[in-house]
This record gives sequence, structure tokens and C-alpha cells, in this order.
Amino acid sequence: MRKHTILFVATNESEPVRLALDEEARAIQVELERSGFRDCIELVPRWAVRPLDLLRELRRLKPTVVHFGSHGDRSTVRKRRRGQVTLRGTVGETDPGNHEHEQGLYFQGPDGYAQMVSRAALQETFGAAGASVKVVVLSGCYSEFQAESLLVHVDCVVGTNRSISDSAARTFSIGFYGGLGEHESIENAYRQGCAAISLAGLKEGDRPRLKVREGVDASQFCLDLAVSVVIADLTQTMGEVVQYSTVPAAGSGALEGQAHDLAEEGVARERGRAREP
Repeated sequence: MRKHTILFVATNESEPVRLALDEEARAIQVELERSGFRDCIELVPRWAVRPLDLLRELRRLKPTVVHFGSHGDRSTVRKRRRGQVTLRGTVGETDPGNHEHEQGLYFQGPDGYAQMVSRAALQETFGAAGASVKVVVLSGCYSEFQAESLLVHVDCVVGTNRSISDSAARTFSIGFYGGLGEHESIENAYRQGCAAISLAGLKEGDRPRLKVREGVDASQFCLDLAVSVVIADLTQTMGEVVQYSTVPAAGSGALEGQAHDLAEEGVARERGRAREP
């Protein structure tokens, strides 16, 4: 049976950030396990992800969904380490009005600090190795422009146009992935993620935004979970049939002897015809 893989990409620059992303990944896993199609979806988290790791994981896992738990520019990361920041780090410059500088996502660098990967590099990477990806979730702040750039290769992308708290990102994920796990459309899953934020009493401004590629109807776009279940049932049934058919029947030795004699007679007849002038 083919499972749909959710690749959870985490860049854990510090212990508080790692803890927040741990909780987010755990919340997604718990919600998927409660869903009706839990056997059709697998969450695969990757921690301290460096830029080249993204290319490797796209090739190896061929995920259907990629979830970026990416955190901030260098100044935001350092402030967070000193306990001065409670919002989720941005994926570009901290000034939302300065669009020219919002260029990419931040990954883990070799020195342990944030390393930016440009929007162009992300777009090229998904074009080269992300053919399986249908949905991308960007849970960092000010990620709307990154979402727009990925629509070249991805059908649906969730991003934000402002800062978002860790609790809001986690709560949205609970609603969103719970919907996907119940075979809801991408649009309905997104709406359920927003509803989860409202039910938790969080700010309206913490709502992410759904971007959809031209020609794609998100209200009709679902992961083919039902097909996976049918294939799994058929595979199990065929396995039982094959197993049953290999059980020797009573008196099968006599039948095998008869079949052998008939085969030899057929071979003899063909040889006789070959000798005829």
C-alpha cells in the first residue's frame, strides 16, 4: 500500500525552538492517529535540517506534503535565545513592509546559526525533486511571498503575511492535518485549521493564508486516501487467495501424476509430427 508522506522540516536553532517544534510535530502525529485514514498517512520529522538535506529528503521520501517549521533571521534567533522573543521567527526580514528583502527560508547552518535559502533556490529544488509534492505548509512568519513563488511547482501552499505565535501554528496544524486525515479537501482542511485557531481563542491575525495554483480547485482537491484503502484491502484479499490456492488438496498426488502423463503424451505427439516427411 502506498502511504502519503508528510515531511516535517524543522530547523531547531535552540532548545526553546526545538521544544516548540517537538510539540507541533507531536500534535500533528496525535491528530493523524485519531483520523479515519490514519493507516494511509505517515509523518516523517527531520530535525536540524540543512539546505542540502531538503533535496535529499525530497528524492528519498517523495512526500505528498512538506511542512516547514522554519525559524527566523539571525537577529530573531539570537533574541529568542535570550528569551526576548515569544513569536515564531520570521522567514525573511522582520519588516513586513519591506518585501524586496523577504527572499527565502532559513535552515540550519554548519555553524549552528540560521542560513538563508533564497526563494529562487527553493523554487528550483521543488522543480527538480518535488514532483510528488502537492501541498506545502510554511509555518514561519511573513511567508506569503515564499508561498507565491512555490506555486510554480506545488498545487497548494499555506503561508502567513505577518508574525505567528508557536501556539497558533500548532493549533492550525491540529485542525488542518486532522481534516486531511479524514479525507477532507485541502480547502476544508485549511478552514478547519482556521476554525481551530478561533476555538482556542487566539487572535484573528494569527490565521495563515491558503494559496492555490491557477487551474486547481482546492475545494475538490483531496489526497487519494480512499484509493489507498481499497488497494490495501485488495492486496490483503489477493494474499489470502494466493495462500489458499497453494494449500495441497486431498489426492493432489494423483492429479499431478495425470497432468504429467498428459504432458508427456503431448510432447511425444509433437516429436512424431516433426519426423514425418
